Amino acid sequence: MVDILIVAVVGSLVAGILWKKVKDHKSGKGGCGCGCCGGCSSKGNCHK
Repeated sequence: MVDILIVAVVGSLVAGILWKKVKDHKSGKGGCGCGCCGGCSSKGNCHK
């Protein structure tokens, strides 16, 4: 029972973080260069 609660909490946290990233990207904050997402070499997610 505790396992299910832990998975649910972690899953909702991850979903919240992903939702915020999608929202920020749609509002134009996602493409603000290398400084916003940890440097140009991080995962290729930055718009250079």
